[in-house]
Amino acid sequence: MKLKLFALFFCLSFTVVAMAKEIELPDSCGDPKTKFDVTTHKSTTALPAPDANKALIVLIEPDLRGCLGCADQRFGMDGQWVGATKKDSYFTLQVDPGPHHFCATGPTLYTVAIRSFEAIAGQTYFLQARMLSGAHALRTEEEFDSQFNPQGKHVMGFGMSLLDEEKGRYLIKSYEVADFKKK
Repeated sequence: MKLKLFALFFCLSFTVVAMAKEIELPDSCGDPKTKFDVTTHKSTTALPAPDANKALIVLIEPDLRGCLGCADQRFGMDGQWVGATKKDSYFTLQVDPGPHHFCATGPTLYTVAIRSFEAIAGQTYFLQARMLSGAHALRTEEEFDSQFNPQGKHVMGFGMSLLDEEKGRYLIKSYEVADFKKK
């Protein structure tokens, strides 16, 4: 019995890997093979102001309670990965004003969200990507609209939304800063 169970899990692991290779990500993401090493630390400074003639984007990942073995979230912008987070963390990004197309890959297979907006110089934007599943998860229309269903596969509830500045600043007070580097 144990051997049959082991054989089943062994085969399923190859199936998941093969399925992961088949996912075609939206153009706003980066190379699907890119991975990050992510660590977090408590912030010792205030959130920076946008640089001159830039907008500041704060990319946020809330805790994914009950998600054992979940991967870190990657965030992409305009076709390039710009960073990654792990539970209850964020990072900032200075961007040129104008339209930008964002992507976030979630903690499990087939969890992808996309969001586009026009960044204005001198403004700060809080962009949150999060799981939308669970009986108590409040979902916004914006988060539902941001869900991306790669190749018609079943998608777990995962979305991305722009938070108003007050909510974004309040939320990150209890979050850690994500430090990341490409593997």
